[in-house]
Amino acid sequence: MLVEDCSEDASLVQMAFKRWGIANPVMVVPDGEHAVDYLSGNGKYADREQFPLPCLALLDLNLPQMSGFDVLEWLRSRHQFADLHVVVLSGTKDPTHFDKAHALGANACVVKTNDLAALQELIQHLNYFSLASDYNNSAVEWFPET
Repeated sequence: MLVEDCSEDASLVQMAFKRWGIANPVMVVPDGEHAVDYLSGNGKYADREQFPLPCLALLDLNLPQMSGFDVLEWLRSRHQFADLHVVVLSGTKDPTHFDKAHALGANACVVKTNDLAALQELIQHLNYFSLASDYNNSAVEWFPET
């Protein structure tokens, strides 16, 4: 799952996933409220066949409606998402934002890049979270290009 309000950034992340050979679909939601609705299975996200629970969440911090900080707080207050790994992927370079995200339960924080090669390198490291997680781990289809 990618929680990102900038369609260009979302497309770049999706492209990097595709180039790295990740077969899983990357579900994109545009803001924190949609992220909570998706994870809760509310409204249009009720069909888990169409909107399965993610094995990893990439989360921007600066989102409309509900911030990434609020999403993290919501996630970590629910035991059913305790094992969901969350990587903050944000344009902020303020270390206090990343400190706050870690304090709220983010597993990792990374500054966004518009460089596709650098983003692909980041994506390969996300494999750690899918392999280290028991949360939907068996559903991850990870086929990096060689």
